[in-house]
Amino acid sequence: MYFSPNLIALLAATLFSSSSLASPLQSRQGPPVKCNDPKTGVDPKCWTALKMGDYMESWKAKNFPKSCKQGEAWSVCFDRLATSNVGQDCTTINSTTCKEFDPKFRYLSPQWYYGAYNTWSINHFLTSWSLAIQKLASASPSTLQTTAIPIDIDAFTAAHNADGKINIDTALHNLIVQAPKNDQNSALAALLPYHKSNIVYDGASVTTAGVLEEGLRERLEELLAWVQGDLDAFVRFARGGVFSTGRGEGAAELVKAWWPQGGEVGSIES
Repeated sequence: MYFSPNLIALLAATLFSSSSLASPLQSRQGPPVKCNDPKTGVDPKCWTALKMGDYMESWKAKNFPKSCKQGEAWSVCFDRLATSNVGQDCTTINSTTCKEFDPKFRYLSPQWYYGAYNTWSINHFLTSWSLAIQKLASASPSTLQTTAIPIDIDAFTAAHNADGKINIDTALHNLIVQAPKNDQNSALAALLPYHKSNIVYDGASVTTAGVLEEGLRERLEELLAWVQGDLDAFVRFARGGVFSTGRGEGAAELVKAWWPQGGEVGSIES
């Protein structure tokens, strides 16, 4: 019970084609960002300019796990070595120990800053998704329940077990389709087939919003722990600088996209 990587890649390419994206990789207004000087800000193009993929692989070969504490996730080790910030840990959703990095800190290199910044940015992105799902389940349970219905039955046949169970990624992918069109959400869609989930719900009956909320938020925790614990997965997810854009959309913007008729949905930290 899994999605074919080729199928998801095709769906992601179709749903988030360049013609429909309000891409954060497009030119930014304001003073130009200098990739070698974090104090000037962050910019997606710096991921390529700084050769971040190669840099992260080189860091892994030299430092992980020999420079890290026993049992320490690579991202926790990386952030600690980058700034001597012993308390930084971005491996869990809504973590109180995951703080946005201050470009005024002293970093060993601009690559180290961009790597550390992306560990925070990815955590912020998935935390916003988790908070938005929580809010939607509370404000409009029926809206969340509609995400349990596959948009294209044929396309999601592989998601079904013989016993009628459906993989949680069916509901998550449906939410991605309805979310704002941008490179970060596209990256999330493309990531799903590379880390199989065993979380399922009953496709033969009306699944409650509570069950979906729990499964979806558990899935996001699962993905975050994987990306922050597997450097290769991190590089795959962050490549192209899609999370090197500053703060992306927050939970309130996601809820508005999923439930446009809901108006104001109250205060949501994002």
